[in-house]
Amino acid sequence: MEEKIQIRWPQVLLVVVLYATVLIYQGYLYGAGDQSQILPCLYAQDHPGFYSGDHYVSSYLAAGVNERTVFHFLFRYLGYNSPWVMWLWHALFSMALIFAWIKIAEHGIKSKVFQYLAVAAILILGFHTSVGGNELYYNSLIPSLAAKAIASWAIFFWLEGKYRYWIIGLGIASLLQPLVGIQVFLITCLALYINRLIEKAPKMIPWRWILGYMLVMLPWYFLLAKNNGGHTNPDFFMQLMAFRLSHHFFPSAFGWFNWLLFGILAIIALRFYKHRLNWFMILIVIGCVFYTIGVEVMNKPLILYSQWFKTTIWLEAYAIIAIFVALEKALKRYDWIAKYRFTIPVLVLLLVGTYRLSGWFGEKPAYQLPWITAKSAEVEIAELARLNTPEDAVFIVPIEFTAFRWYSRRSLYVDYKALFHSESFLTSWYNRIQNIYAFSMEDKANGFDIQAFSDELLSDPSQMSIDYWRSLGITDIVSTNPGIKGLEKIAEVDGYAIYG
Repeated sequence: MEEKIQIRWPQVLLVVVLYATVLIYQGYLYGAGDQSQILPCLYAQDHPGFYSGDHYVSSYLAAGVNERTVFHFLFRYLGYNSPWVMWLWHALFSMALIFAWIKIAEHGIKSKVFQYLAVAAILILGFHTSVGGNELYYNSLIPSLAAKAIASWAIFFWLEGKYRYWIIGLGIASLLQPLVGIQVFLITCLALYINRLIEKAPKMIPWRWILGYMLVMLPWYFLLAKNNGGHTNPDFFMQLMAFRLSHHFFPSAFGWFNWLLFGILAIIALRFYKHRLNWFMILIVIGCVFYTIGVEVMNKPLILYSQWFKTTIWLEAYAIIAIFVALEKALKRYDWIAKYRFTIPVLVLLLVGTYRLSGWFGEKPAYQLPWITAKSAEVEIAELARLNTPEDAVFIVPIEFTAFRWYSRRSLYVDYKALFHSESFLTSWYNRIQNIYAFSMEDKANGFDIQAFSDELLSDPSQMSIDYWRSLGITDIVSTNPGIKGLEKIAEVDGYAIYG
């Protein structure tokens, strides 16, 4: 009979405290960031006519099946339009993620205090150590958060030898965010296979569950691969990805400091862990080497799709746990630490709260929580756009805006940040970027910044630019200039103005 996971109320309380700590540290977004690629699409489905002139939304809805399809289908009926409901889902998945890593930390750390501190470090310090800008935790409800929470439990069950739940968890994660599911499946499956062969125990490999996953999921991944880009013009597709997403996809753009941190954490993980987990780390590192060659040297879209550096989040999390295992051993004579299993988490919460909320140490993150009434200038100008422009208005906005589309319920001619990996979409998106900002691949290669192009263009557009924009169907712009000649000012708030 399988041992059940025991959930004790003190442990639940600690998970809630840690969620509150991470929430304060990283902030919370609703309708902004990556959610700008999700909520407007759902709203357009439920309210025909809205976003009809929005390039991203209309292209996404016409594109068919993609990596966000299942998540979109579920949250169309699970409260996407309610800030409270979306925050509750975020809290649920975040706490599931935290609890999973506390259970994983139990495999090496005995003290509840050090387990807590290890997971706090993973979610707070790990936010700054990632290579390629990849994260385990997210400050908004997006497919990756839900998938990584479930995949973390799948890893726990894999460690426990409960292979049924391992595969079921990875199956759900694969539907919510396909890349998360397939990456963890490949790493855990191969690590288990290699370890069992070394132990000369191939019969202990759960072939039935592995084959079941493959039979169910391979058609899903085939459909996704068919709909992704890079089939018609691979070279141009790779250039487009480098133009917009080099910081996520191309190792040469990651930066030496992140490489250094990753190298240190990789050495810690490789030296510390044994057996299956050692192969888990080895496979991640080997995959990163092959990915770098495949992307930087061979220029292959198929290898780019693997986004293998996203797997480094698992290695980094385990490396941090290894550090706290060593700390626990080094401090074992201070046995009084273990007695403060509630006091220390509360102190961490107070320290993080003071650091973030005081404003003494830099700008506070955004807190778009449902009970907070304060709004950013971007949200305020978006709401003014909703009140003062028709539903079919088409805007150009500063490229750093991510909340405008959702809070204004208005279309954007082009959005620099919102993408999906369809070759036809990326081609038209790039053409629109050039139409508005006159910013090309060559400009980026020469060290120019599109932010500067955007700021200059929207602050003082020429009459020729204004006439050209109107010919493209653009009806309104948002600018930081309080008085643009030749345009009617419609509304203004806190440094931003709408012109039509």
